[in-house]
Amino acid sequence: MNIRVQLTLASGFAVAMASAALLPLFEGGSWILRTLGAVLIVVLVGLAGRRCGLPRALQPLLGLLALVGYLCVAFAGSSLSYALVPSGRTLDVLRQLVDSGRVDIAAFGPPVPVRAGLVLISAAGVGAIAILVDLLAVVLDKAAVAGLPLLLLLAVPSAVVPGGLGYLPFVLGAAGWLSLLLVEGNERVGRWGTPMRAALPGARPGGDDSSLGRVGRRIGVTALGLSILVPAVIPGLDHRLLGGGSGAGSTVSGGSTETFTYNPIVRLQAELSLPIPRQLLLYETDDPQPDYLKMTTLDQYNDGSDTRFPAGWRASPLVADQQSGKVQNGIAVPLDDGGAHRPIHMRIAVDSLDVNWLPVPFGPTNVEVEGRWLWDPRSQTVFSASRKTEGLQPYTVEANRPLPDRATLAAVQFNDVDPAISKTYGSAVKVTPYVAALAQQLTRGESILYDKAVAIQAYFRAPENNFGYTLQASQPEPGGDALEAFLRGRQGFCQQYATAMAVLLRVAGIPSRVAVGFTPGTPIAGQKNRYRVTTDNAHAWPEAWFAGAGWVRFEPTPSQSGATVPDYTVPAVDPARPGVGPTVPATTAPTSRPQTGQLDPDVLEPGAVIPHRTTSGSSGFGLLSLWLVLPLSAAALSLTPLLLTLMRRRRRWLQPHALTAWCQLEDDAHDVGFRWHPSDSPRAAAARLAAWRRFPEPALAALERISVATERARYAPPGQQPTADLRPDVNLLRAELQQGSPGRDRWRARILPRSTLRWATQGLSKLLDTVDDKVDHTLSAVTRPLRRRTADR
Repeated sequence: MNIRVQLTLASGFAVAMASAALLPLFEGGSWILRTLGAVLIVVLVGLAGRRCGLPRALQPLLGLLALVGYLCVAFAGSSLSYALVPSGRTLDVLRQLVDSGRVDIAAFGPPVPVRAGLVLISAAGVGAIAILVDLLAVVLDKAAVAGLPLLLLLAVPSAVVPGGLGYLPFVLGAAGWLSLLLVEGNERVGRWGTPMRAALPGARPGGDDSSLGRVGRRIGVTALGLSILVPAVIPGLDHRLLGGGSGAGSTVSGGSTETFTYNPIVRLQAELSLPIPRQLLLYETDDPQPDYLKMTTLDQYNDGSDTRFPAGWRASPLVADQQSGKVQNGIAVPLDDGGAHRPIHMRIAVDSLDVNWLPVPFGPTNVEVEGRWLWDPRSQTVFSASRKTEGLQPYTVEANRPLPDRATLAAVQFNDVDPAISKTYGSAVKVTPYVAALAQQLTRGESILYDKAVAIQAYFRAPENNFGYTLQASQPEPGGDALEAFLRGRQGFCQQYATAMAVLLRVAGIPSRVAVGFTPGTPIAGQKNRYRVTTDNAHAWPEAWFAGAGWVRFEPTPSQSGATVPDYTVPAVDPARPGVGPTVPATTAPTSRPQTGQLDPDVLEPGAVIPHRTTSGSSGFGLLSLWLVLPLSAAALSLTPLLLTLMRRRRRWLQPHALTAWCQLEDDAHDVGFRWHPSDSPRAAAARLAAWRRFPEPALAALERISVATERARYAPPGQQPTADLRPDVNLLRAELQQGSPGRDRWRARILPRSTLRWATQGLSKLLDTVDDKVDHTLSAVTRPLRRRTADR
């Protein structure tokens, strides 16, 4: 077994061992075979390419194409024609899986469920690392540098797994890399023996720098470099490898789960814009007048000045104890919610909703649901860091629905606000002068918090103020403020209305936030107490905090399907105020558009299983992408050596010297298979070349002129160098060399010249050597005094 085969197998083994770092990321182990399959296909293709004598520079490209083919078969096999040939849907299927995986990455915390999109991303990433390790260890003969991508496999999971990976994945990854180094080291020692080194000036016994020391330093530099570099270049990792704070994603600290979830409000317009509403869930309740279903709340407002986040409302991290925070253990009634309540019972069956917040009615006290779902009391959100609602069996919710009344709300004074609530939800927001003046105008003359909130809601709902509901919201001028543009244009959907009222409430001194969920939906014909919720019911609304009542829902959005104005937000007698007309509670009749993805209402029966529903479709771009874009990309990659050859040749002839002509002749002859002997003089080499390929007289004369000029350039005194332009002679010999070669060798010399591939490989190898040597020499100089002191002892 030659060394290339050994290194190929050792590279695959090292990647497979390092992949153990992914084990803590997934809940189960069904992802392992498909992920390791990517490593296996890279190894097998590498062995086959080296067996067939494929040029080194093309071996990684062959591995990449094989990896893409494997992913098509493993993850989009149903879209392949004859189980092997990609069809027009293959790219669509893979793209949908990648999009789904990206959403899951943003939503879940480890351990994550084994979903196809996540496994696809895992297999593609590990396969790409296998190609990179193979390139470094086998193609470039840099087995030590191959530890960089292997450490990347360890660094990324260690940054997101709660409490770190532990010692076992690191030991396995290190064992794989050391096995690769052992194979490479044995071969090197077998060829050259132990190298002898001259002692450094002033060296002392025990103070010389051993090979083991250099390897140790390079390992340390690699680990330190990755710990600093990886968090900086991968969004969301921040500085957690160095023990810093959490960022986007999910972390666990002690006994609490903390997670950053993606902003649900960004999905509202997409859901509401569907031409045919999609059914999201069904529910059955004993509440005679069901209220909204709530998912989560957004408590932080960004006017656009903080460029790290999009403008608008966003959520703070959700925090809950992993044990006591389970909703199955019961949910304590908030202390600030001491008003009247109505006990209700609800059974919910999820259809096509796929989020990591659990829709529940207001005031949940107990939730019977499969899996680990936690309660964040601050935001009053039921969430999970490890799963979503997709495929969830029907769950039941018991709740004490709050029933605020006007008298309680009107009795709240400014000094009744809880300082903790005021600090979090009453913080000042930055608004334009127009918005500040509007808030002052709407609340002028009102000294009671309740009256201020009612006046703001009435402003949006009064017919004479001409606010309209549309998905095409009023847009600001370049550099303008979106909130002011909406308030001036008075056209938008629930996101704009909820944002505007919540901001105006804070400006008026009332703690506020934005809630996201669904309106009550529509009753199912012939099914008592059963309701259907579709994408048309996706909704956002503002909530205001009042002492003695807690968080209270308001409804500023006019004319949205199912949106209702609570009675307690409407004064018994509307006060006369300029520009604000009477506000009448109303429920907009739902549209009668056809719906898709509907479940049989009987799925609400105990023990019923909800069928998994998927949608399929082609974007019309799949066939073009698969059969045109990919081949064009492959062709462009194949032409890269040719382009490098032309650029290198043009740059070389910027100095038309005799030695330049000889170097170019060496490359042209090497491209068609001629082997140069380093010990030959130019005349001897030219004679061998003339004997190997029978040139006509003009070509022989050109060859003699080049060889003679090269000898004179090498040995002539300064000032007597030949100055003749030899470029025509070189071009003539290149044409004769290619013309006399078989067709295969001729085209290979033109498109994939050996000289360029060798030059590129050696150049990259020298660059890596230079970097290694500089780092090694620097660290050796720093640690040499310490080694000497140790030796003196």
